[in-house]
Amino acid sequence: MPGSCRTVDEDAPRFHLIVSTDTMRSITRLSLAMIGIVIALAGCGDDGPGVVAGDAFLVQLESEVNLAGMPVHLVTGGELQIDSALAKLCPPRQGADSAAIAAAHARAWQERGRILQARRTRSTSASAQARFAFDSVPPGEYRVWADTTVVGERWTWLAEVRVRGGDTARVDLTSANPDENPFRCRG
Repeated sequence: MPGSCRTVDEDAPRFHLIVSTDTMRSITRLSLAMIGIVIALAGCGDDGPGVVAGDAFLVQLESEVNLAGMPVHLVTGGELQIDSALAKLCPPRQGADSAAIAAAHARAWQERGRILQARRTRSTSASAQARFAFDSVPPGEYRVWADTTVVGERWTWLAEVRVRGGDTARVDLTSANPDENPFRCRG
């Protein structure tokens, strides 16, 4: 009935749940374990930005060459996409006309630059200490790209890097890890 109060029947049967002490401890442990898992997983999969950082230098016979001022680029695109595009550029390695081969190589380098520039998301230059960094990089797969010439010798890098949220991914550009097949030539 609306507006009326209901009273509790004092003679109504009552039910009590009887739980043993061991069961209560098990429930408490399980609850604490679940809370711990939730807290641990809260830190996983952080989708915040990360950092890509590294040094740029060449180690030669008698010295270390600091690559200060070298432009360094962060490039997006999957390995297959980039490598497939670069493989189409493979210039001839030898032939009768050395001038034609040199021209083909020059065109291939220009086209390589165009392909990678189109996928470039950020650029910086190596500092006076030959360090570079890209801050606030969204999680994902990237390549660090750089080209330079030292004492008439061309050096190029296209290093793969995976950025995870909140982490710093380190990529050094050195004489130990140049891109030795810049056009993804086969054979």
